[in-house]
Amino acid sequence: MAKMAMAQAVLNHAQDFYDTGSWYVIAECWDTLAILEELDQVEERGEARFEFDAAAIAYFSEMIHGRKTRPRC
Repeated sequence: MAKMAMAQAVLNHAQDFYDTGSWYVIAECWDTLAILEELDQVEERGEARFEFDAAAIAYFSEMIHGRKTRPRC
């Protein structure tokens, strides 16, 4: 189950890689609660289980590079 610390790790990654790819979208448009909500919804739909921070970061990486639902802003 996704946790707040995992959502914070995604946001920290987005801020660290702000100038790389499209991570600025996550850094500017999402907060930890929105990230946690997205991760929880993905788990509820059975698309993935997030056991580690890296899995959550990878999910958002796929999202911002067009392989998943588009980031919202």
